[in-house]
Amino acid sequence: MTKAASQGEPHHDTVFDVDLERLAGVYAHAALDAAGDLAGQGALVEELQSLLVDVLDRQPQFEELFRSGLVSEDEKTAMIDRVFRGRGSQTLLSMLKVMAAHGRLGILRNVIKAARDLWHVRSGRLRVELTTASPVESSLESELLGSLRALLGAEPEVTRRVNPDLLAGFVVRVGDRVYDASARNRLELARQDMIDRAVEAIHTRPQTFVSP
Repeated sequence: MTKAASQGEPHHDTVFDVDLERLAGVYAHAALDAAGDLAGQGALVEELQSLLVDVLDRQPQFEELFRSGLVSEDEKTAMIDRVFRGRGSQTLLSMLKVMAAHGRLGILRNVIKAARDLWHVRSGRLRVELTTASPVESSLESELLGSLRALLGAEPEVTRRVNPDLLAGFVVRVGDRVYDASARNRLELARQDMIDRAVEAIHTRPQTFVSP
């Protein structure tokens, strides 16, 4: 165990957010490059997603160990071998060991997100959030996705949500852009238009609003 670890101090995991994002991107780039072609990179992203959902989310003690300054790099590497050897690809195993050797397992979630985002870019996919007022039929959804594909010039990877507050129609979010075709939005626009017209009429024809 290292001196810093034996004293219970955070080892390497405390970094500023901007540096953390950049650092996570470096590991994500290296891991995807090591995975080979797009198919191999996609398989690695699936493994990382499973690691996130099936291990980090469901068994938080793993993440606590990864983040802990009380556990040495050698101990973390040995644990990775025991837990993941034979259960994950060699690329995944190597990535985790490299991160352990450099005291970076504490940013594993950030690396997984960076790898997923990077793979979406490399594979020409765009993450799309589709919210509808009610569940839509598959034929209508296919038609809608076809329109999105043509509009975005990329393959949409869709997360579906249902929000009855929309009343009817749908809302599509792509990154920071939002396409709102909901009835709620149309009603709000109509309401705002009526207010604007009334205000304009008061200014231009005030006598109309004076009682005799």
